Amino acid sequence: MSTILSASELTQIISDIRSIIGDDTIGTTIYYHKFVSATALASWSPTTGLLPSMYDISSVSAFKGSYAVQEIYQSGGMIQQGDVKFIIMRDDVSGVLSVDDRIVEVAKNYQSATTYEIRNINRDPLAICNFIQVRAL
Repeated sequence: MSTILSASELTQIISDIRSIIGDDTIGTTIYYHKFVSATALASWSPTTGLLPSMYDISSVSAFKGSYAVQEIYQSGGMIQQGDVKFIIMRDDVSGVLSVDDRIVEVAKNYQSATTYEIRNINRDPLAICNFIQVRAL
């Protein structure tokens, strides 16, 4: 079976996308909170009574964008006004991403952080990036 892209071309594409998403002038840094309740509950200690964190947290470079009015209209209610999309490199967060996960964006210039619930996750055909639809809590 032949492929359109060679391994070296694909490697170069991934490298280019990573450098663009990681560029502080056009990207942002988010904290991806991966839900790990089963793991957390397994490490709960009845002696201390303390429940460990329910999330594994990864600092991730991302693009942040909004949805056009046309996209919102065509979604049939799946996308709402104010929803945001983040694009992250697929391999920046380990494991399977889920709508149980959360994203926290720390604001710049003295504003507080915004926590988003994940509504939908898609990936590109080459499995390089995840496109994540989120809604502020």
